[in-house]
Amino acid sequence: MGKVMLEPEKLDYFKWQIPGDSRVRLTLIQEDDLELLYKWQSQVDISYITSKAIQHNSLEERQQRFKEKIPSIFAIRRMIDNRLIGEISLYGLNPKNRSAGVGYFTGADYRQQGYTKAGLWLLLNYLFKVVGLNKVMADTGAFNQASIALLKSLGFQQDGCLRQHHLLDGVLHDQLLFSLLAEEWQKRGRFMQAEAQHNNPVGAD
Repeated sequence: MGKVMLEPEKLDYFKWQIPGDSRVRLTLIQEDDLELLYKWQSQVDISYITSKAIQHNSLEERQQRFKEKIPSIFAIRRMIDNRLIGEISLYGLNPKNRSAGVGYFTGADYRQQGYTKAGLWLLLNYLFKVVGLNKVMADTGAFNQASIALLKSLGFQQDGCLRQHHLLDGVLHDQLLFSLLAEEWQKRGRFMQAEAQHNNPVGAD
């Protein structure tokens, strides 16, 4: 892949048309989604999800900020009924280094069902193949085994560790840093395609 900056038009996430699959599709978050997301996030300890300083904004404050600027947050919607089941945030989009970070949150009723992985796969595939990113980053607490397993299942590699970085229940935990490169995603795609062809050879019933 050429070592050039991203083209400005490719950074306009308002124009992104991310293909869905049989289970989920991604859309930019809508104002009507904010109330449900606020309800979900009010039901969990946000300290478990992020190591960043927490801003306890009201629903009204979030709605006002949304009107001022629609954020680069994508709703994960179930294909069969268009139901909102989670979100994926895109941050730190760097056109020079062709990199960005992702974060994710799923409603409690929809966890451990593969929806978040499916949504992340769609976004990662688009970021690498259409937008032209070279690297996507993510981080999670060392205690969050489900999040670690999710990232590894998509091919993310652990780059490092921020020691005693994530405060939870009065204890400072390590924060693990992960990344996935475009070349790794491409190799993974070829492997999965070859595996599918092996399991379903042409002409097989």
